[in-house]
Parts: sequence; structure tokens; C-alpha cells
Amino acid sequence: MEALSINLLSFLACGFLSGLLIGAVGIGGVILVPLLTFALGVDIYQSIAASIFAFVVSGLVGTFNYAKRKVISWRDIKFIWIGAAPSTLCGAILLSHVSKELLTLLIAFLALGSAIREFLKQQNKSHDFTIVISRSKLIFIGAFTGFFSALSGTGGPLILIPLMLWSSVPITIAIGLAQSIQLPISIFATIGNSWSGILNFSIAFPLATGIAFGTYYGGVWIRGFSTSQIKKGVAIILAAIGIAMTISVII
Repeated sequence: MEALSINLLSFLACGFLSGLLIGAVGIGGVILVPLLTFALGVDIYQSIAASIFAFVVSGLVGTFNYAKRKVISWRDIKFIWIGAAPSTLCGAILLSHVSKELLTLLIAFLALGSAIREFLKQQNKSHDFTIVISRSKLIFIGAFTGFFSALSGTGGPLILIPLMLWSSVPITIAIGLAQSIQLPISIFATIGNSWSGILNFSIAFPLATGIAFGTYYGGVWIRGFSTSQIKKGVAIILAAIGIAMTISVII
């Protein structure tokens, strides 16, 4: 019973920390699988399945917040969802057949990529024009995001936001779309992971609970602090995680 309580608190803490960063600066989902795998010794397949299940919480909160600000383009998000739903399911079913080494390298690459993007990105002040992307491209972007999110245990924003920015989408709209894509990704990845038998709800539920509280308090905690400086600090942590995971595979 004592060991069960310790594990429960550990999973809650991991979810809370990830949610805190998500709520504060929008970066944090990618740390969840490394925390579970390397800090708590959870199997990487179960870590990915539990993490992506938990991101339905941040997806709901993020979608609600950005919908209130009226920056989610519902006309475009439906095409992203059309692409994301089937590819996420395929990625989740394929997950258990991919080697741990490849999954580790994929997560390391995403962590490093997120850190580099944070260091190099410039402020985008344009929020007034609409997305001009073909429906077929939106569907492809959704499919690409869903597939690799299912394999990496990330909720979608980590992959979707760079793709949207490269397509000249304003940053605020890109973030709004990225928040809402977490919903189909979490739902369909959970279906696939449940079918594969790798989803452990004793891990997933505490993570989701931790993320729920962390996302809320992260939004409160960030007020009065320098967001840019905190993001740079998180980027350094992500870079360290990416390098450490890469080294763990090579060695």
C-alpha cells in the first residue's frame, strides 16, 4: 500500500510539473515521457500511452481559453482534425511495434527541436490576417502531427506549431489550433493504445489529475514574471533532456 501511494504521488507530481509549464509558458508536455521513463523507471510504451491520455485535459483547457479569445479558426481546424484522427490511430497501433531506441531518439529530437526553436524564434506581432492554406495541406499537417504525436507521447502542439509557423500562420492562431488538436489526438491515441494493451490507467489518471491542477496554477503563477526568461530556462532543460536521451541510446 505504501509503494502504491508513493507511485501515485510521483505520477501526480510529474503531471503537475508538466501542467505547470504548459499553463505558464505553453512548453512542458514533452518533458512528461522523459520524467516517467528516466526518473520513475516506467516502461516507455506505457509512459507514452499514459501521457497522451492525460493531454486531453490540457487540450480541453487550452481550447476553451483560446475559443473565448476567438482566435481558433474552426473552419480550418476541422480539416486538421480530419487528418489527425486516422493517422493518430495508426500511430498508436504501430507504437508497440517500434523499438524503444527509435522512440527515445524521436522524443529526444522533439525536445531538442523545441529548445532550438525557443532560442531562435522571433516575436510575431501579426494577428490580423487569416490562414491561407489549402484544405489538402491542412489535412496533411493534421495527419503528420497526429502520427508522430502518437509515437512520441506529445499532445500535438510541439509538432503542429512549427508547421503552422512555417506556413506563415500568425503565432496566436497557431497556438489556438495546436491546443484544439490535442483533443482528437488524445482520444484516438487512447483508443489505439487501449486496443494494443499498453495503456495503464493507474498511471494515466494521476497524470491527468496533475496536469489539470498544474495547468490552472501555471496560468496563475506566471502573472508578474517574465515569460520570455522562463521559456528560455525551460528550453535549456529541454535541450539537456534531448542530449541525455540521445546519449542513453548511443551508449
